[in-house]
Amino acid sequence: MQGMTRALGVDIGTTNVKVALVEADGTPVATASRPLTFTLAGDTAEQDTESVWRTLGDAISEVTAGQTGVDTVGICSQYSSIVPLDANARPVAPMLMWQDLRGTDHSFEILARHEQAFMTFVDRHGIPPIGSGLSLGHILHYQLDRPDVHAQTAAYVEAMDAVTARLTGRITANQHTSFMVQCCDNRTLGATQYDDDLVQLSGVDATRLPELVRVDEAIDTVLPEIGDALGLARGATVYAGANDTATVAVGTGAFRPGRAGLAIGTTSVLVDEVAGFRVDLEHQILSMPGPYPDRYVVCAENGLGGKVLEHMLHNVVFAADELADHSSATPFAKLDDALRATGPGAGGVLFLPWLRGASAPQSSSAMRGGFVHMSLDTTRRDLVRAVCEGVAHNLRALLPHVEAFSGEPIEEIAFVGGAARSAAWCQVLADVLDRPIVALAQPDGAVARATALLALERAGALTRADLDQEPRSGSTTYEPDPQSRSLYADRHVQFEAAYAALLPISEALG
Repeated sequence: MQGMTRALGVDIGTTNVKVALVEADGTPVATASRPLTFTLAGDTAEQDTESVWRTLGDAISEVTAGQTGVDTVGICSQYSSIVPLDANARPVAPMLMWQDLRGTDHSFEILARHEQAFMTFVDRHGIPPIGSGLSLGHILHYQLDRPDVHAQTAAYVEAMDAVTARLTGRITANQHTSFMVQCCDNRTLGATQYDDDLVQLSGVDATRLPELVRVDEAIDTVLPEIGDALGLARGATVYAGANDTATVAVGTGAFRPGRAGLAIGTTSVLVDEVAGFRVDLEHQILSMPGPYPDRYVVCAENGLGGKVLEHMLHNVVFAADELADHSSATPFAKLDDALRATGPGAGGVLFLPWLRGASAPQSSSAMRGGFVHMSLDTTRRDLVRAVCEGVAHNLRALLPHVEAFSGEPIEEIAFVGGAARSAAWCQVLADVLDRPIVALAQPDGAVARATALLALERAGALTRADLDQEPRSGSTTYEPDPQSRSLYADRHVQFEAAYAALLPISEALG
């Protein structure tokens, strides 16, 4: 595309924002990241959207400093997190994060009001209206429990659409970004209208739903005063947003046959392509409209991933409490050493990673985890390795169901996210999953770079074939160790048995 020189990709996560600047041919130029904070208390989880905006602006300014010609912008974010915006695209209340369970009661009221609601939502959208952190519940909470907020709200949007609106002044969503709002008929792709029946059944105020645009639409140019402040070119174009699950699929080449993508950040997400609309409620897997107008993405959220290890390191290994101050500014620095100091099987200890409920392939908000089969010989390095193996076993439980859902074998897994920096954890994943793990170069910024590449494809500078190419430059492949195959196969049987055995205990303990 003539005149196009550089693209900015933005990845807004739960605990950080990352931005990447790339050339029109996809060559990386610069990356930056900043931490985010949010308030988690019981069933509530909120984030200050204005703080996110300021933090994002600081990161963008870092990568654009001294640069010119940044004229293409793509935005992705975590999702199922609703922001109420006024007509000027300013937040009028906090973002309700995906961990926030408010509105669940109103979601179940939909089922009580309408006998046909459950199957109508499943047949048309894919997800029944059950709340539990879904965006539809968040909207109903603000609409019904906070009429003061609702009165000020022009539109309820996800995080990526809130940033897009702030950049351009145009408030939009698309069939992909509004997935968790549950008001689109997803049996076919390309929807630019909400489904009247789903809106009516839900009870959502349709006047507060944002304009629905194509998933690949050029939303508008960046407002001049914002572009100047952020170092973007005058007339820079912002393209329709995407969620981070789908952008992982783009960044890992998961739209190619035989390959899946894996991201382990706060959560673990396994992504793949699926040919059409389908639902596997038993295993919490469904097809989500993707960032392309003609492709679906497998939606299979595996639950907490890197957050589990972070919790272990911060609160057990490097804890600061009444017993002692063992705090460390670099708790992950010795992770590889610890993993290599104990062999496969973690000295017999099995870790169950369900610290805030279980997701696909067996969903339960009540389920909790812990260590199993500890002994007097267990060391803290065994516990750390067991945590990494437990996260891997959780993914192994999901893997065959994703293959059955898509109808295609997964022959290798491309890996991004902070955990992909650990060579020892990559090997653990390869061994437990019994699949080659391809750790991509600079995995921390991979999703932000993929978002920039997706924007370039939408602008015509790159083709979809360019994006689907195997991203092997600078990557490292970890092959499964055949000597540990039978060990992990046996342990995985017990991992799944532990879920079945402990679920009623978790439910009883509340």
